[in-house]
Amino acid sequence: MGHSLLFAVDAGSPHDGVRKARRWNAATLWAGPKCHIVHYPLKGWKVFNLVVTYHNDVKEAVVSKPVPVEEVMQGFEHIHPRARRVIEHGSNWKLWVLCDRTPVERWIDWRVALLGDAAHPMLQYLAQGACMAMEDAVTLAELVAAYPGDIDKAFRTYQALRIPHTARVQLGSREIGKFIYHPGGAAALVRNSVLKSWTPNEYYDRLSWLYGGSILPPAAAA
Repeated sequence: MGHSLLFAVDAGSPHDGVRKARRWNAATLWAGPKCHIVHYPLKGWKVFNLVVTYHNDVKEAVVSKPVPVEEVMQGFEHIHPRARRVIEHGSNWKLWVLCDRTPVERWIDWRVALLGDAAHPMLQYLAQGACMAMEDAVTLAELVAAYPGDIDKAFRTYQALRIPHTARVQLGSREIGKFIYHPGGAAALVRNSVLKSWTPNEYYDRLSWLYGGSILPPAAAA
């Protein structure tokens, strides 16, 4: 615990100067020391969603708490004014405290199997929380169908298949937040140098474990 995530909907005119400055990409990331900002258009560029995260070492979980923009800005006083101006145009800010958990080795107990966040809560930096939950559900359903009458085997296979993959996503999300999204100083220079050195194909290759191939074992995929 210790990262705060805030959502806002920016519902101003699509033709104002700030909005024009945000038209570089459909989704834009501003990465800074211990913080980042993401914004992307909705409803045909009529509104923007702003998502900002910063470290504040909070100890208590908070969910969907309305907060003023002044409280949001406290986590971004050290960043470039151009990025701060993006935050100033947000509205309807809501606060969440981000939590994850170190991966565990057991999700099943007799006829009960966990999936999704109940089994593997993770940070958002790989954008895979909902994806992993859906993969869990599909895998479990397919295995139950593949081993009719043997729910124990289906559950054991599900657990053996999914834990290594989701644990990699959990741990990878932590590391990406630390070394890609939020480094400062010399660590940020290292990040910049490494990312500039990769070709597009090298980026794709490094993500093939996450996006390539079937999530199902051969017995269930046949």
